[in-house]
Amino acid sequence: MLRPPLTGGSVGRRGNPKVQYDTVFDLLDRGYDQWPAVALGASFVGLGVVFFLWRNRLFRWRPQRIAFGYVWLPFALFWTTSVAWGTLHRYHYLAEAVRTGRVSIVAGPVRNFVPMPYSGHAYERFCVRGECFQYSDFDDSGGGFNNTSSHGGPIREGLDVRVTYVDQTIVRLEVAGQ
Repeated sequence: MLRPPLTGGSVGRRGNPKVQYDTVFDLLDRGYDQWPAVALGASFVGLGVVFFLWRNRLFRWRPQRIAFGYVWLPFALFWTTSVAWGTLHRYHYLAEAVRTGRVSIVAGPVRNFVPMPYSGHAYERFCVRGECFQYSDFDDSGGGFNNTSSHGGPIREGLDVRVTYVDQTIVRLEVAGQ
């Protein structure tokens, strides 16, 4: 779904108004996408409940009963709660900023583009009119755009883009139509 351009941001830095942009990423269209991580954590919590309830039947050696019966479940609860809280909180913060127009917008050609290697272990980086952004396919914690060029992402050196962002997190990415 294409939305009209967002308002807000730096006046005079929205690029050429005659350029038509195609939206390639929109946080509000994508929605919260961290459910797989939360579901994984919930499965570990479920496994921890089984370990706790059946610890004497499953484990004969006392250190195993302690480790799996008393340590696994609290750790799984802590990890799952931390992931769910952190990612949901970040998503709601960004979505509310978009809905209320508390965003910045910059448009122009991509400069200083540094692609992420296919194997990861680095962030992809680029700048548009002095505003610089970085992201990685392997880091979903930021909540925004993170599709690197090595994994099919649209960013290339010299590409004309319009970036809507909150705290350097890309919440909407548009590329110039051709």
